[in-house]
Amino acid sequence: MLHGIDLRLPGGTTTAVVGRSGSGKSVLAAVAGRLTACDRGRVLLDGTPLEELTADALRREVGHAFERPALFGRSVGAAIAFGTRPRPGGDAVRAAARAAGADAFVRRLPGGYRTPLRDAPLSGGELQRLGLARAFCGAGRVLVLDDATSSLDTVTAREVERALARDVRARTRLVVTHRAATAARADLVVWLEEGRVRATGPHALLWQDPAYRSLFGWDGDHCGGTGR
Repeated sequence: MLHGIDLRLPGGTTTAVVGRSGSGKSVLAAVAGRLTACDRGRVLLDGTPLEELTADALRREVGHAFERPALFGRSVGAAIAFGTRPRPGGDAVRAAARAAGADAFVRRLPGGYRTPLRDAPLSGGELQRLGLARAFCGAGRVLVLDDATSSLDTVTAREVERALARDVRARTRLVVTHRAATAARADLVVWLEEGRVRATGPHALLWQDPAYRSLFGWDGDHCGGTGR
């Protein structure tokens, strides 16, 4: 549950959402794209309440990627393109896969992008990368990533973040993360605790609080480093 959340996320910026398990991070991510409706209050996209957008318009404007994505489609390529309107061509699908670090392993599959999804043996990290590719392919004005790189190694996650900043067209990004490095690269950090906003600000400023550092496994009395 969320209580008394009042946030304004500047367009074109990346906001990291951090907090302990059960603090409301995934609920906030779901509310931001209207996967879950608010009991009270409203979520506005450039001044327009999300409930006034049609389902098609909402899908065009808000893309999602999750820790455990569910993929749909007859082939791997179709799974990446799923839900995007108008339907993207092969070049757009491959570009999204490259941005998500998925192109190399997809090409190694027996049929490449045409491999039937049910016949594609996928690890947890590969599944996440396909979920990211699907989100990148359909990203409009907002991209919501809910712990969507948790199964990726540090190097791959960093490569995906670089591609996200350089190649993916979504202008505003909301990123739920447990990684200090991801929070450090965000423009703004929202720190949730028990469904409320405990603090907002740049990662470097919040890092001065031992309780904040402890979210990332740092000793509360440790004063060195910035998590970068």
